[in-house]
Amino acid sequence: MLFIQHELQRTAQNLVADNIKNGEHVLVVSSSDQSKELIDAIVTAASSTGAASVSAIIIACPENLRDYKHPPAVIASVESADLTIVATSLRFPRAYDDLSEALFKAGKRQVLINNAPLEDFTRGASLADPIKLNRRTHALAAKISKGKTVRVTSDNGTDLSVKVCRPCIALTGRAEVDTGFGSFPSGEAMLSPEERTAEGIFVADSFGQVVYLNGSGPQLGSLEDPISLEFEKGELIQIKGDKAADRLKTILKNSDANCRVLGELGLGTNPSAREIGHVENKFRLGTAHIALGDNHLIGWRGASKYGGSIVSNRHIDLVANNISIQIDGRKVKG
Repeated sequence: MLFIQHELQRTAQNLVADNIKNGEHVLVVSSSDQSKELIDAIVTAASSTGAASVSAIIIACPENLRDYKHPPAVIASVESADLTIVATSLRFPRAYDDLSEALFKAGKRQVLINNAPLEDFTRGASLADPIKLNRRTHALAAKISKGKTVRVTSDNGTDLSVKVCRPCIALTGRAEVDTGFGSFPSGEAMLSPEERTAEGIFVADSFGQVVYLNGSGPQLGSLEDPISLEFEKGELIQIKGDKAADRLKTILKNSDANCRVLGELGLGTNPSAREIGHVENKFRLGTAHIALGDNHLIGWRGASKYGGSIVSNRHIDLVANNISIQIDGRKVKG
């Protein structure tokens, strides 16, 4: 238990280190089904900074979260706080909810905790040095933004190219001013490539995650066998594989046509992230992931700058290991 407490303090310090500015009013929003130790650690870490004030709201978790809307008092609080740290459980709506909409409109910033369970928050990606991770991720995103084409390859058969037509986002644990958003832990250069330009094959051999923008449905999780996806003019034209591929086909069968269009290319930058069965998997250094479907919300408050034009009821991430990156034909490090 003492070890967990020590790591919890360390990760909470990593969370606030690159986020809270002197004189800011900080709000922690959590839920009654969340670990009390986690909430206490975040509040304590935030209080050790130069923040003008640190407050916490704990929402009584309802039995049914379908079409959930945050209480008016919570919305009013995030509209006035400079920085909101969202530490609700994974059961709650995430990132594209009414809380996010309210604070973005008010010109505020938020950090969303990706791995809210205590056992994940104190391990892996959370332990990366936040300053070094931010520097590495911004450096890669800047290189991509200046390029015209990005190509990812690997020994597993991946050979996929996309064109660049808009800036690449550096997604780290820091809530950026232009997007208003940061996720913790994280670490990826996130690109919404030029629509209908993806060409080649991407072999997902690690993990898949389905974000349901309307409703809910089955997940992919850790992939028991590789999924080979072939793209032509940005559209998925063929899927090959076994059990994991069959599960993806079922998910696509029940989605709209735009869910077969490639909407994102992400490149992992976090050397501490682990190959496990949830979102942390996407941030691992040396990996790439694509997303099928919606990309018009990418960029959060900066969606008009960073997001694309694909509107879909799904956003399906698929991760590949051991990736090499080329920008305009030149190999670069992740």
